[in-house]
Amino acid sequence: MGEREGRWMELPRPELADVAREFASKHVEEARWIGLLAFGPRALSYGSPSDELELLLVAHGVGPKVKHVQGQVEQAPVSLTIVDGGIFKSDVRRGLLGELLADKLLVPYVPIFGRSYLFEREVELKERLVKELVLDLAANFQAFSLEILLDPKYFLYETINRMGRIMPLSAFMFANVLGRPSDRHRHEPSIMRGFNEALKRLVEAGWVKEEEGLIRLRARALKATRMRFLSSLALGIEKLLRGLRKYATRAATGLVRPYVLEREVFLRRFGAGAQSNPLWVLPKPDDFFFLRTKLGLRPALKEVALEEVASAIGPVGGKDDVIISEVGGSLNLVCLVTVRGELGSVKLIVKKFRSWDNLKWLSLRLWVLGAKKFTISGRERLRREYTMCRLLNELGFRVPEIYHVDLKNNTLVEEFIDGVALSELIKAFLFGEAGGEGVLEPVRRAGRVLASVHRAGIAVGDCKPENFIVEPSGRIALIDLEQASRGGDYSWDVA
Repeated sequence: MGEREGRWMELPRPELADVAREFASKHVEEARWIGLLAFGPRALSYGSPSDELELLLVAHGVGPKVKHVQGQVEQAPVSLTIVDGGIFKSDVRRGLLGELLADKLLVPYVPIFGRSYLFEREVELKERLVKELVLDLAANFQAFSLEILLDPKYFLYETINRMGRIMPLSAFMFANVLGRPSDRHRHEPSIMRGFNEALKRLVEAGWVKEEEGLIRLRARALKATRMRFLSSLALGIEKLLRGLRKYATRAATGLVRPYVLEREVFLRRFGAGAQSNPLWVLPKPDDFFFLRTKLGLRPALKEVALEEVASAIGPVGGKDDVIISEVGGSLNLVCLVTVRGELGSVKLIVKKFRSWDNLKWLSLRLWVLGAKKFTISGRERLRREYTMCRLLNELGFRVPEIYHVDLKNNTLVEEFIDGVALSELIKAFLFGEAGGEGVLEPVRRAGRVLASVHRAGIAVGDCKPENFIVEPSGRIALIDLEQASRGGDYSWDVA
């Protein structure tokens, strides 16, 4: 091996830039360059010395608009994709080529020429992708989306997840730079720099807000989803296909080549057993998706082990025994869960909020009964239970503490409040099993609690004696707040 070849094998940054400039200038004069970057296994040193150096050159007046060339510099292989500046900008701003070029800005790259231009395009791309995810969250979770808290890394890994599902070959590129903890330690900061700048711009534009390092959607995102139509998706796909046909046919092999190389490198790094799905080696977007609960921030798209919740609440100890019994619920499945261990036991209420939107007879029946604003959407009832319990708790009312929310399964884990339902006391009085004073005083206290709730600007919605619990101390607790809302119909509560 000669001296110059040895220097190439190590490929320090100054020499990488020299090689890239020398090769690119053979195909496009430097006066027309806008941006030049190196990317992939060779440039980022996770490949082998024999891997080709991959370059992307954005330039003015390129013909054809996208082309791919290969060659050598000092007997080392180099692969160069050349793209017209207008086409590249369109791929960044609206995915003209399905981000087959722009996605190089989603992974670490080495800027060789036009550093500020490349970073601006990177932020522009990430801002668009983050905004699309924000609008998608608002559309999927509706009003509940305003309660969700997101680690900024959610946008990185959700973007990767979606791109990897649409074009599986692209997943290897992301897995190579983020698949191992050491990879993430090295590459995440540089990738997140662009995402953080994009989020900063979306904060300034009023789409999201930042809370203690986490991201929360704002009402503007929810309003914007009402103006989106399915036709826009079809139009986007049509534009993508048209762009690919018009500009990328001749360069198709060159555009796909980097992904093929990434797959080869991935198999060398992770072994053949990992090839079935490279996304498996990456963190899951669900790991960065939270709701606040009594137990702190909890992942809101995951099922939870009830023993884990019980242990966080009180001493249970080993050898957990879980007893589950159904305790009623008309629109929901409601279970009392008792977790018993060597050190004690903890009781929990688990609610699964079923959706009844498609049962028109139920909506009609509720309307006939007078419940004109009765909410039958499972997700909306879950949201109200979650938000109203948290709000009323903050205002000093006795309501169940929320321990965990699973938005995938519309399930909520909350505190079991020990006591007697007001309806049971009334029933005992009517059957002569209890004296009047033992019932009237709890009824008066329940009335005062309801009046205080109304003064706080909240209507209970489903106000019935079963939803008032008289604790052993005599304190009145409110449960089943899935129909509660701000500024609702107070008269319905006392009807």
